[in-house]
Amino acid sequence: MILIEKIITNIKNRDRIMQSERLNVVSELAASVSHEIRNPLTVTSGFLQLLNKSKTITKEEKQYVELSLLELQRAEKIVSDYLSFAKPQSDNMVYSNMQEEAEYTKNIIMPYATMHKVEVKFNFKNSLFKNYDRNQIQQCLINLYKNGIEAMKEKDGGTLFIDISEKKQNIIISIRDTGIGMTKEEISRLGKPYYSTKAEGTGLGMLMVYSTIDKVKGIVEVDSEKGKGTTFIITIPT
Repeated sequence: MILIEKIITNIKNRDRIMQSERLNVVSELAASVSHEIRNPLTVTSGFLQLLNKSKTITKEEKQYVELSLLELQRAEKIVSDYLSFAKPQSDNMVYSNMQEEAEYTKNIIMPYATMHKVEVKFNFKNSLFKNYDRNQIQQCLINLYKNGIEAMKEKDGGTLFIDISEKKQNIIISIRDTGIGMTKEEISRLGKPYYSTKAEGTGLGMLMVYSTIDKVKGIVEVDSEKGKGTTFIITIPT
């Protein structure tokens, strides 16, 4: 029994190390490539905005310029998504119990929840403090809330349960939905680049979640049942 327990522990540790290495590679690539791409995008966007104000271009040409600007904005958003994998920024670092971030992200997501007939039940009981990048934690929570709400679209609504508490010097974040749920295979592939359970998804949202939690030495656990819903439990040591 001791040997079996040891083997199971080793397998879990190996998977954790592999995931951590994968996230480190993505972070380094994202930081270097995103900065290089953002500079020409900014310059191009600036010149197109100047051109758009010109009185000599035709109505049709103006339409082309506006379409180009929209596509540049979309490219900027993709670059921003990649930049979120970069290392925590010192300007955004805070030492907090996450209450401000939890309430802010809940308020941000409320209109989206209402639009999809989803009730949000929020509970916060945590007094433990932790150092973290405020922007990355906010984006991480928004991604999880959004995924939960979208999982309930097909069921014409439901309830999103958000519970943030403390247990044995750990901050416990529990996010549960009553959506369509996932299979064991889908759960095992979560957090891998370009894998998404949504047809229009890129998988970057969940990759960002795993990357952010990995940076604060936390663990992400997923419990899901097809047709009944999904629970994400995040454990962050303090």
